[in-house]
Amino acid sequence: MTVKNYHLDKYHIISSTESIVEEIVRSCHSMKDEYFFKSNGHWSVAENLEHLRLSFYRSWQGLFLPKFILNWKFGKPTHDSLPYEELQEVYREKLSQGAKAGKRFIPKIKTGSNSKDELIEQFRHTTTRYLNEIRYYWEDEHIDRFQLPHPVLGLITARELMYFNIFHCWHHFSTIRRRKEDTF
Repeated sequence: MTVKNYHLDKYHIISSTESIVEEIVRSCHSMKDEYFFKSNGHWSVAENLEHLRLSFYRSWQGLFLPKFILNWKFGKPTHDSLPYEELQEVYREKLSQGAKAGKRFIPKIKTGSNSKDELIEQFRHTTTRYLNEIRYYWEDEHIDRFQLPHPVLGLITARELMYFNIFHCWHHFSTIRRRKEDTF
């Protein structure tokens, strides 16, 4: 029997993204500043949050481009959008092969330059812009017709980019939770 792969529609993508963003924000708000900024050889919670903000910002920039520019610059997709779980597995495989965040996605937080609340608000603001771009300028029927470059996954459809941002948040949220648990 053939298994049909289903995709989330844009409203489920938006609500899934909003849910994980709220979990991240709630977790960060409940953490003491000293632990939020603490780094022991790995990215601090603040750096994880900034990395996610940078990722959402770059995604927003890509989705903000007029659709004819996306087609002109990156062509039409040569593959169907992968289901969420398959794309997540491809990403995990790339990570296990040594893929790392590119220079443009490395967080640069100077001690004392931003408060925890400022970093959380910047993250919230960027995710709101990203989600509003999807909400108001992308229709379900267009999400699979356009592609954008991803630094690890190569050319991916707009839907795959949206999926990526959901599981990328979950990936870093698990790190944030571990950092939080280490502090108590």
